Amino acid sequence: MIGNDIIDIAYTQKSTNYQRRGFLAKVFTTYEQDIIHQSPHAFTTVWRLWSMKEAAYKWYLQKGGRPFNSPNRIAITLRDNLTGDAQIGGFSVAILSELTKEYTHSYTQSSQQYIQVNEVFRLSQNNVNTQSAETHNRLLARIAIDWHLEETCLSIKKDRQGKPLIYFHAQKLDIHFSLSHHGDFGAFSFLQAISES
Repeated sequence: MIGNDIIDIAYTQKSTNYQRRGFLAKVFTTYEQDIIHQSPHAFTTVWRLWSMKEAAYKWYLQKGGRPFNSPNRIAITLRDNLTGDAQIGGFSVAILSELTKEYTHSYTQSSQQYIQVNEVFRLSQNNVNTQSAETHNRLLARIAIDWHLEETCLSIKKDRQGKPLIYFHAQKLDIHFSLSHHGDFGAFSFLQAISES
């Protein structure tokens, strides 16, 4: 299982006000709010924690967890400037964040039996109608290269529960992956069994 999330910093600065009344209490635990209030870089801390929560939530859904709309039910504990742990639905998962001036990218960390591939890229358009398709296409192109498959024969389809799966022709591939896009950036993460690399 894997989850990832990307936040475009410039886009978020223009489009979101985390200081609006009630936002922090609705989204973050008391511990997380304390971290935000004590941080000299509160804006960056808010969106790093948000990104970690989103990555954990995607991981949780892949594990078969039930969807919910209460981000403060996901508790993040920071270990250092880049890593932390998320508690969600009785599970715990380690999360790593990559912080740049342009984006924050967080992803769950896999077990040692997998090679984890994480990729961030600039989207060709900041257009919500094309971002998803471009992110899908970038993932499929990378899968085609890594697995030596014909890219035009790969597709992403959702199962009955809405979980996206990768197919080669009509055959479902055993690839755990997560997609994210926001503002000018797209990202994906996927797991590759060590024997397949």
